[in-house]
Amino acid sequence: MSSRWVPWVVALSVNVIWLDSSMIQGRDSPEDFVIQAKADCYFTNGTEKVQFVVRFIFNLEEYARFDSDVGMFVALTELGRPDAELWNNRSDILERSRASVDLVCRRNYELGAPFTVGRRGSFLLQDNGLGSVVQPEVTVYPERTPSLQHHSLLLCSVTGFYPGDITIRWFRNGREEREGVMPTGLIRNGDWTFQTMVMLETIPELGDVYTCLVDHPSLLSPVSVEWRAQSEYSWGKMLSGVAAFLVGLIFLLVGITVHVRARKGYVETQLSGDKVSGAVCPEQPH
Repeated sequence: MSSRWVPWVVALSVNVIWLDSSMIQGRDSPEDFVIQAKADCYFTNGTEKVQFVVRFIFNLEEYARFDSDVGMFVALTELGRPDAELWNNRSDILERSRASVDLVCRRNYELGAPFTVGRRGSFLLQDNGLGSVVQPEVTVYPERTPSLQHHSLLLCSVTGFYPGDITIRWFRNGREEREGVMPTGLIRNGDWTFQTMVMLETIPELGDVYTCLVDHPSLLSPVSVEWRAQSEYSWGKMLSGVAAFLVGLIFLLVGITVHVRARKGYVETQLSGDKVSGAVCPEQPH
């Protein structure tokens, strides 16, 4: 089975171990500063291989890191060297950090799997080498029946995609439209996927071809969906045709129902007539 990396950002209510950091001890530190510790779990083929990584950041600079594959703390800058040495000399800190592969990653994978991995049947979860991705579904339609030479609003709806990094552009007859484009922003669906909509305010002319072009990490190439401007007569003709088809279908169904019932009544009448004839004219004995 091929190895697939699926990054999971751990957002857990875990008791944070406060490490005795020399970063803020015995040093001249700015009055305002931020120290962060960010933990990530990486899974390969479920929990077959698990990697636990904690990144320590002073303001915006990552200065030290614990990597379970390495099994120890590693300094990334000169400022992080004393801290890495200090933590590596603390057996209790090393043991807890190494145990986090099971206590944090594997345990929370089991808790979260029913809501993430277990939902794969509800959408197509793929891997493009950069992590898990879900392809978007793209639909283009007008807000209402458009009128030529009047302001109209076209909607490009993009749903069910992951991750949220997506690019949506409008084109008119092959030329990109930059004015009148109104994005609504990303909306979380609750199953880790996203949806969004980008509207285009325009004045369509007969024969215009509008294209919504969507680019996403899950796609090998951008997806385009077209909408063609038609005259009001064409729209009316199409709606009239649909209405005529529905009316004709109704009459056809009614005719078939009447015919079947009439046929059934005719057969029952014939059978009743045969029974009456048999009763009135019994067979003569030989």
